[in-house]
Amino acid sequence: MEKQELRQLVFEVLRRDPQTHLNAVEYQVRRLAENYDRHDALKIHEIIWDLLVQGVLAPGKNSLNLNLPFFHVTDYGYDCLESGEIILHDYDRYLHDLEASIDEPLDPVIRTYVHAAQKAFLCGNYLATMSLLADAGSRCVDMVNHLIGKAQAQQSIMGKHPTHAEMGRIHSYLPALGLSDELREEIALHLRGLENLIAHTRDEDGHPRAVSIGHRTAQSALLGFPQYLRALYRLIGKIRDRSTD
Repeated sequence: MEKQELRQLVFEVLRRDPQTHLNAVEYQVRRLAENYDRHDALKIHEIIWDLLVQGVLAPGKNSLNLNLPFFHVTDYGYDCLESGEIILHDYDRYLHDLEASIDEPLDPVIRTYVHAAQKAFLCGNYLATMSLLADAGSRCVDMVNHLIGKAQAQQSIMGKHPTHAEMGRIHSYLPALGLSDELREEIALHLRGLENLIAHTRDEDGHPRAVSIGHRTAQSALLGFPQYLRALYRLIGKIRDRSTD
Protein backbone atom coordinates (compact mmCIF):
# COMPACT_ATOMS: atom_id res chain seq x y z
CA MET A 1 0.00 0.00 0.00
CA GLU A 2 0.99 3.60 -0.46
CA LYS A 3 2.20 5.29 2.69
CA GLN A 4 -0.44 7.97 2.22
CA GLU A 5 -3.22 5.38 2.45
CA LEU A 6 -1.66 3.76 5.50
CA ARG A 7 -1.27 7.10 7.25
CA GLN A 8 -4.99 7.80 6.92
CA LEU A 9 -5.78 4.39 8.42
CA VAL A 10 -3.35 5.00 11.29
CA PHE A 11 -5.13 8.28 12.03
CA GLU A 12 -8.46 6.44 12.03
CA VAL A 13 -7.14 3.85 14.49
CA LEU A 14 -5.70 6.52 16.80
CA ARG A 15 -9.02 8.38 16.89
CA ARG A 16 -10.72 5.21 18.10
CA ASP A 17 -7.95 4.02 20.42
CA PRO A 18 -5.72 6.87 21.68
CA GLN A 19 -3.91 4.62 24.19
CA THR A 20 -2.46 1.61 22.45
CA HIS A 21 0.73 -0.09 21.26
CA LEU A 22 2.49 -0.69 17.99
CA ASN A 23 1.32 -4.23 17.30
CA ALA A 24 -2.28 -3.28 18.03
CA VAL A 25 -2.17 -0.43 15.52
CA GLU A 26 -0.63 -2.68 12.89
CA TYR A 27 -3.30 -5.33 13.52
CA GLN A 28 -6.17 -2.84 13.24
CA VAL A 29 -4.77 -1.24 10.09
CA ARG A 30 -4.44 -4.70 8.56
CA ARG A 31 -8.10 -5.38 9.28
CA LEU A 32 -9.21 -2.05 7.79
CA ALA A 33 -7.08 -2.24 4.63
CA GLU A 34 -8.23 -4.05 1.52
CA ASN A 35 -4.84 -4.58 -0.10
CA TYR A 36 -2.50 -4.86 2.88
CA ASP A 37 0.90 -6.45 2.36
CA ARG A 38 3.11 -7.81 5.14
CA HIS A 39 5.85 -5.35 4.18
CA ASP A 40 3.45 -2.52 5.00
CA ALA A 41 4.18 -3.15 8.68
CA LEU A 42 7.49 -1.34 8.26
CA LYS A 43 5.71 1.68 6.76
CA ILE A 44 3.37 1.76 9.75
CA HIS A 45 6.40 1.75 12.06
CA GLU A 46 7.80 4.73 10.13
CA ILE A 47 4.49 6.60 10.40
CA ILE A 48 4.27 5.99 14.15
CA TRP A 49 7.86 7.10 14.63
CA ASP A 50 7.20 10.32 12.67
CA LEU A 51 4.19 11.07 14.89
CA LEU A 52 6.27 10.44 18.02
CA VAL A 53 8.97 12.85 16.86
CA GLN A 54 6.34 15.46 15.92
CA GLY A 55 4.61 15.35 19.30
CA VAL A 56 1.32 13.81 18.15
CA LEU A 57 2.18 10.67 20.11
CA ALA A 58 4.29 10.08 23.23
CA PRO A 59 5.68 6.86 24.75
CA GLY A 60 3.63 5.02 27.34
CA LYS A 61 0.06 3.85 27.67
CA ASN A 62 -0.50 4.11 31.42
CA SER A 63 1.46 4.05 34.71
CA LEU A 64 2.21 0.35 34.26
CA ASN A 65 3.36 0.69 30.64
CA LEU A 66 5.45 3.84 30.39
CA ASN A 67 7.72 2.88 27.52
CA LEU A 68 7.57 1.88 23.88
CA PRO A 69 6.07 -0.05 22.16
CA PHE A 70 3.18 1.40 24.17
CA PHE A 71 2.19 4.97 23.33
CA HIS A 72 -0.64 7.46 23.65
CA VAL A 73 -2.05 10.42 21.76
CA THR A 74 -0.88 13.67 23.37
CA ASP A 75 -3.20 16.58 24.13
CA TYR A 76 -1.79 18.32 21.08
CA GLY A 77 -2.29 15.19 18.96
CA TYR A 78 -5.85 14.79 20.20
CA ASP A 79 -6.67 18.38 19.23
CA CYS A 80 -5.18 17.80 15.76
CA LEU A 81 -7.11 14.57 15.21
CA GLU A 82 -10.41 16.05 16.34
CA SER A 83 -10.12 19.41 14.57
CA GLY A 84 -8.70 18.16 11.27
CA GLU A 85 -5.41 19.98 11.85
CA ILE A 86 -3.72 16.58 11.67
CA ILE A 87 -3.51 17.37 7.94
CA LEU A 88 -0.33 19.33 8.73
CA HIS A 89 1.27 16.02 9.75
CA ASP A 90 0.29 14.42 6.46
CA TYR A 91 3.03 15.28 3.94
CA ASP A 92 1.03 14.30 0.86
CA ARG A 93 -2.52 15.24 1.81
CA TYR A 94 -1.75 18.85 2.71
CA LEU A 95 -0.16 19.57 -0.68
CA HIS A 96 -2.78 17.53 -2.54
CA ASP A 97 -5.62 19.54 -0.99
CA LEU A 98 -3.73 22.79 -1.64
CA GLU A 99 -3.29 22.00 -5.33
CA ALA A 100 -6.87 20.75 -5.65
CA SER A 101 -8.19 24.07 -4.33
CA ILE A 102 -7.01 26.07 -7.36
CA ASP A 103 -8.13 25.83 -10.97
CA GLU A 104 -4.70 25.55 -12.60
CA PRO A 105 -1.38 23.84 -11.92
CA LEU A 106 0.36 25.25 -8.85
CA ASP A 107 3.51 27.21 -9.63
CA PRO A 108 6.43 24.82 -8.95
CA VAL A 109 8.36 27.43 -6.95
CA ILE A 110 5.38 27.99 -4.66
CA ARG A 111 4.92 24.25 -4.28
CA THR A 112 8.57 23.75 -3.34
CA TYR A 113 8.51 26.49 -0.69
CA VAL A 114 5.20 25.37 0.82
CA HIS A 115 6.41 21.78 1.04
CA ALA A 116 9.61 22.97 2.72
CA ALA A 117 7.56 25.08 5.14
CA GLN A 118 5.49 22.05 6.10
CA LYS A 119 8.63 19.98 6.72
CA ALA A 120 10.16 22.79 8.79
CA PHE A 121 7.01 22.91 10.94
CA LEU A 122 7.12 19.18 11.56
CA CYS A 123 10.78 19.53 12.62
CA GLY A 124 9.89 22.30 15.06
CA ASN A 125 11.61 25.09 13.09
CA TYR A 126 8.80 27.62 13.21
CA LEU A 127 10.78 30.64 12.04
CA ALA A 128 11.75 28.71 8.91
CA THR A 129 8.08 27.77 8.45
CA MET A 130 7.00 31.41 8.44
CA SER A 131 9.91 32.57 6.28
CA LEU A 132 9.27 29.89 3.66
CA LEU A 133 5.55 30.66 3.57
CA ALA A 134 6.43 34.34 3.17
CA ASP A 135 8.62 33.41 0.20
CA ALA A 136 5.80 31.35 -1.32
CA GLY A 137 3.30 34.14 -0.77
CA SER A 138 5.71 36.70 -2.21
CA ARG A 139 6.06 34.61 -5.33
CA CYS A 140 2.30 34.60 -5.85
CA VAL A 141 2.05 38.35 -5.23
CA ASP A 142 4.77 38.86 -7.84
CA MET A 143 2.73 36.80 -10.29
CA VAL A 144 -0.34 38.99 -9.68
CA ASN A 145 1.63 42.22 -10.02
CA HIS A 146 3.20 40.99 -13.26
CA LEU A 147 -0.25 40.44 -14.75
CA ILE A 148 -1.46 43.83 -13.51
CA GLY A 149 1.58 45.46 -15.09
CA LYS A 150 0.82 43.80 -18.42
CA ALA A 151 -2.86 44.75 -18.21
CA GLN A 152 -1.96 48.39 -17.51
CA ALA A 153 0.96 48.38 -19.97
CA GLN A 154 3.22 49.42 -17.12
CA GLN A 155 6.36 47.99 -15.61
CA SER A 156 5.44 45.38 -13.03
CA ILE A 157 6.68 45.76 -9.48
CA MET A 158 8.81 42.74 -8.73
CA GLY A 159 10.70 42.28 -5.50
CA LYS A 160 12.01 39.52 -3.29
CA HIS A 161 9.31 40.27 -0.75
CA PRO A 162 6.14 42.34 -1.18
CA THR A 163 6.21 45.85 0.27
CA HIS A 164 3.22 48.05 1.02
CA ALA A 165 3.51 49.49 -2.49
CA GLU A 166 3.21 46.06 -4.12
CA MET A 167 0.28 45.02 -1.95
CA GLY A 168 -1.33 48.43 -2.37
CA ARG A 169 -1.18 48.10 -6.13
CA ILE A 170 -3.21 44.90 -5.97
CA HIS A 171 -5.79 46.42 -3.60
CA SER A 172 -6.10 49.44 -5.90
CA TYR A 173 -6.64 47.24 -8.94
CA LEU A 174 -9.48 45.17 -7.47
CA PRO A 175 -12.30 47.64 -8.34
CA ALA A 176 -11.23 47.63 -11.99
CA LEU A 177 -12.03 43.93 -12.31
CA GLY A 178 -15.77 44.36 -11.80
CA LEU A 179 -15.91 41.65 -9.16
CA SER A 180 -18.97 41.03 -7.04
CA ASP A 181 -18.84 42.76 -3.66
CA GLU A 182 -18.61 39.38 -1.95
CA LEU A 183 -15.69 38.15 -4.04
CA ARG A 184 -13.84 41.46 -3.83
CA GLU A 185 -14.16 41.49 -0.04
CA GLU A 186 -13.06 37.85 0.17
CA ILE A 187 -9.93 38.47 -1.92
CA ALA A 188 -9.10 41.64 0.02
CA LEU A 189 -9.51 39.77 3.32
CA HIS A 190 -7.16 36.97 2.32
CA LEU A 191 -4.69 39.43 0.82
CA ARG A 192 -4.54 41.19 4.19
CA GLY A 193 -4.06 37.80 5.85
CA LEU A 194 -1.07 37.14 3.61
CA GLU A 195 0.30 40.62 4.37
CA ASN A 196 0.13 39.85 8.10
CA LEU A 197 1.85 36.50 7.58
CA ILE A 198 4.73 38.12 5.68
CA ALA A 199 4.97 40.91 8.25
CA HIS A 200 5.86 38.35 10.93
CA THR A 201 9.29 37.84 9.39
CA ARG A 202 9.83 40.87 7.08
CA ASP A 203 9.86 44.62 7.65
CA GLU A 204 8.17 47.13 5.34
CA ASP A 205 11.12 47.03 2.95
CA GLY A 206 11.15 43.26 2.76
CA HIS A 207 14.20 42.79 4.97
CA PRO A 208 14.29 39.86 7.46
CA ARG A 209 13.33 40.63 11.03
CA ALA A 210 14.86 39.06 14.15
CA VAL A 211 11.80 37.46 15.69
CA SER A 212 10.77 34.42 17.68
CA ILE A 213 7.95 32.39 16.14
CA GLY A 214 5.94 30.01 18.30
CA HIS A 215 4.21 26.74 17.43
CA ARG A 216 0.70 28.18 17.36
CA THR A 217 1.67 31.06 15.06
CA ALA A 218 3.34 28.74 12.58
CA GLN A 219 0.47 26.26 12.78
CA SER A 220 -2.12 28.96 12.11
CA ALA A 221 -0.08 30.26 9.18
CA LEU A 222 0.11 26.83 7.54
CA LEU A 223 -3.61 26.25 8.04
CA GLY A 224 -4.53 29.67 6.64
CA PHE A 225 -2.11 29.73 3.72
CA PRO A 226 -4.23 27.59 1.34
CA GLN A 227 -7.05 30.15 1.63
CA TYR A 228 -4.70 33.03 0.82
CA LEU A 229 -3.26 31.17 -2.13
CA ARG A 230 -6.67 30.17 -3.47
CA ALA A 231 -7.83 33.80 -3.33
CA LEU A 232 -4.77 35.04 -5.21
CA TYR A 233 -5.12 32.37 -7.87
CA ARG A 234 -8.76 33.36 -8.33
CA LEU A 235 -7.54 36.93 -8.75
CA ILE A 236 -5.00 35.77 -11.35
CA GLY A 237 -7.80 34.06 -13.25
CA LYS A 238 -9.98 37.20 -13.17
CA ILE A 239 -7.13 39.40 -14.44
CA ARG A 240 -6.46 36.98 -17.30
CA ASP A 241 -10.16 36.88 -18.19
CA ARG A 242 -10.33 40.67 -18.27
CA SER A 243 -7.22 40.86 -20.45
CA THR A 244 -8.79 38.59 -23.06
CA ASP A 245 -12.14 40.40 -23.21
